[in-house]
Amino acid sequence: MKGRIAWTEGDNLFVVRKGRTTNKKIAPEKASVVQTYTFDLRQAAMVRSAQSNKVDRGNFFRMDGANCLDCPLASLKGCYTHKYMQYSGFISMLRSLSTEDIHSRERTDLAPIKDWCAESQLTRFGSYGEPSLLPIDLVSDMADASATHTGYTHQAGKDWADDYKDFFMASSHDQEGADNLPSWRHFISLAKGAEARGVQCPASKEMGYVSNCAKCGLCSGVKGKGRKDVTINIH
Repeated sequence: MKGRIAWTEGDNLFVVRKGRTTNKKIAPEKASVVQTYTFDLRQAAMVRSAQSNKVDRGNFFRMDGANCLDCPLASLKGCYTHKYMQYSGFISMLRSLSTEDIHSRERTDLAPIKDWCAESQLTRFGSYGEPSLLPIDLVSDMADASATHTGYTHQAGKDWADDYKDFFMASSHDQEGADNLPSWRHFISLAKGAEARGVQCPASKEMGYVSNCAKCGLCSGVKGKGRKDVTINIH
């Protein structure tokens, strides 16, 4: 059932993994899901060279310059991926990769990934790290093969990231930010009392978790499902 491909490119380690999920917010329990992860090579080296089982959580997330870029939530500034359970999963993943598992992109066969996407209920870009660092041709192939996919980026507005608007939502924090980038669809995180145009996320607490990402699929960019922006309350 499980599949995993890892490769290095530039200052990052990329991992694409197919497996069963236990996160009911994104898909039915035990559904097949493909997820992408991007780690700064310094994070990987830190974990893999540790002499004990202890890896300092703060130091780990402060080494996210290459994989999270200038995201305003990076380096322990509020990203949900900084929670302990996610952190523990990242550490376990990096520890489980052997030297033989990791190649440069030129030596890595990425072809199976498209088949994994076709076989799964959801492709989730950016389970950790900035998904727009993935090769655009790979993202396009994965999205096309997937029944449903989701993806979010804080790099909207950068010229080099423009092609990713077809597949990912721009992560925004108010209606003004969304209005400044009209060519993108937006996933808007709203502070208490704030309002924005768009559809409220059906997999959110405020909507009673009436759906999940695999069933909904609205957060899939300009070429994906839906045309409106999506909003969620910050909890």
